[in-house]
Amino acid sequence: MPRDLYDCTASDLATHSIEHLQRETSPSDAAAWLADRGYDAAPVYDGGDPLGFVHKDDVSTDDAGDTLDNHLTPLTIDYMISGDADFTAVLAALIENPVYFIGGHNHVSGVLTRADLNTAPARIYLFDRITYLEEHLRALILDRAPNWTANHVSASVLDDIENRHAEAEAANVALDKVHYAQFSTLESVVASDEACWRACGFDTKGAASAELDAVTDLRNDVAHANLLVENTGGDGVLNTGRTTENLHDTLETIDNVLANLQDAGYDPED
Repeated sequence: MPRDLYDCTASDLATHSIEHLQRETSPSDAAAWLADRGYDAAPVYDGGDPLGFVHKDDVSTDDAGDTLDNHLTPLTIDYMISGDADFTAVLAALIENPVYFIGGHNHVSGVLTRADLNTAPARIYLFDRITYLEEHLRALILDRAPNWTANHVSASVLDDIENRHAEAEAANVALDKVHYAQFSTLESVVASDEACWRACGFDTKGAASAELDAVTDLRNDVAHANLLVENTGGDGVLNTGRTTENLHDTLETIDNVLANLQDAGYDPED
């Protein structure tokens, strides 16, 4: 992509003020400790050495025993992630496992969970790309659907656009009317116009509408500081709310549409 976009790595997202449990902690105490701190998981040490980790689903306050030996998961490479892993790689990893650790010198330096996808670095990363997509969609609409206000916009939406454009004209800062359309309007125009949705790389109008609707929903949640991942427990079909997998798929849509529009010459910076 021509202009520099905000990068977000595993290290940017992870929690670095790491508290840990000792192996000799009882499972019931570990469950209470995790709940009190609102942690999904925490590393378990044997003295000064990291041994594994315990997830909140692995222990309960009713568990008996004097140590965490039978409740912890060994801290193997499967649960480690590079601090330099990019946002897309982080999403793919978190679909497979709900928690990862970043390693330091003989210690755990960070813990990464699905809940970390609701933090500021993730919002900045996504807002930057959605804004960039919005710029490309405007350029596409002006070229492929120049009569968009007459063919694809309701009277009430058009009135709002006209009012905003008139205010800009009065201030002598007016741009083309497409710049005063909401993202949801741009999405609707693109999904309604075959020349537009084909340029975005969609094979059908239905696919364009469904996938761009998901982008609009994500854009609204990013803009209004709502949860980006509403269900961090898993990714089954019966879950409600956006999951890690849903977020991954929507980001893939954004990246694919941007790539297709740039290949077609709709880079707004050209």
